[in-house]
Amino acid sequence: MILSQAVITLVFAAYDLLTFSRARITARHVAQEQIEEIRNVPFDDVGTQGGIPSGIFPQSNEVLRNGLSYTVRTTVVYIDDPFDGQTPIDLLPTDYKRVRVDVSWGGLAASNGATITLITDISPAGVESVTGGGTLSILVFDALGAPVPQATVTIVSSDVSPAVNLIAQTNDNGLVFLPGALACSGCYEVSITKSGFSSDKTYSTAEIANPTNPHATVIVGELTELLFSIDRTSTVNFVTQNYDAGSFTPLANQELLIQGNKTLGTNAFDEPVYKYEDTITTDANGSATLEGVEWGVYEITLPSEVDRNIAVATPLLPFTVDPNTTPTAQIGLAANNNPGLTVIITDSADAPIPLATAVLSNGVDYEETLETGESTEADFGQVYFTDIVPADYTLTLTATGYLDDIRTVTISGHTTETVILNQP
Repeated sequence: MILSQAVITLVFAAYDLLTFSRARITARHVAQEQIEEIRNVPFDDVGTQGGIPSGIFPQSNEVLRNGLSYTVRTTVVYIDDPFDGQTPIDLLPTDYKRVRVDVSWGGLAASNGATITLITDISPAGVESVTGGGTLSILVFDALGAPVPQATVTIVSSDVSPAVNLIAQTNDNGLVFLPGALACSGCYEVSITKSGFSSDKTYSTAEIANPTNPHATVIVGELTELLFSIDRTSTVNFVTQNYDAGSFTPLANQELLIQGNKTLGTNAFDEPVYKYEDTITTDANGSATLEGVEWGVYEITLPSEVDRNIAVATPLLPFTVDPNTTPTAQIGLAANNNPGLTVIITDSADAPIPLATAVLSNGVDYEETLETGESTEADFGQVYFTDIVPADYTLTLTATGYLDDIRTVTISGHTTETVILNQP
């Protein structure tokens, strides 16, 4: 039985290898057929439908061979050869065309990314193409400024003729470079996507009155450069807790308003339009999860009708979400019946200080002492004084290894005081 199993495994492995090899050979023939077909049409017809340059070939089509379906993706771009300078110095950057044909297939022996790729350059009859237009350059980079390769770039314009509906991918330098783009004003809509990443795009004035990144304009003989930033998204967990004299219990069904700091422009009233604004509600355990969160700085607030306020929070608000992380935000909520004081105690590097002591006193009939929590708690580096009569108070802060801080705070409503303790 053991010998039989080994023989059967070898037979299946050999069959898979043979099937894959046959499919790959066929794919190469399909790619060569496409290349030869492109080489045998007039230069002006070499292009893709809806592409830059426009031509007679579909950007993607299916071919059936030997019972397998092959996907043929054709990309044609103008090349601005450096032999005569490059745009914007070169006023005619459409020197020749570069054709790329990618063939993939499915089935039992699917290509799974191991596509067949053939590339050829096609030159015009003269020295270089006399096609007009300008050059559209699109650069995609991540949160650290590094290029993002193989991001999908979609370019759409119905204001030029022929219309453009092009899907391209950034190269290893995060760049899509398109000489020969037809000239127009504010008509190229560009969007950037990649699986597992955030997205970015241009906007029209119908979407946003004053967009930061408007639809692209291309001028004859000029270079139009567009910059986009995307990175891996994160999953953020939110926990709402009831703050009661330093004791935290889950607080269910709480609404939180989440707002990112990135803006897309301003509206007609010159007010910022934020890229991310949403309301989430925690479940019966006081928990909620947001997936696909873009990196950036986020603020958390409560709806105005909620009779609570945010007493403490870990991490400190507003909090930063880095790419490809899974942070947890613990939000300690307190009743909003009386004025309260949140004291945030940090070191000179803005790091919260655990187990620091805060004493609040009016020097007459009120004095209360609280201690900041540790890193795993919602009150990490923070304390919250509640049920305080509005007045001036003396706040004394001490922590091991730091100089004391004594100050006066005026409390009239919910007040937040941030204190930096210095080392000797």
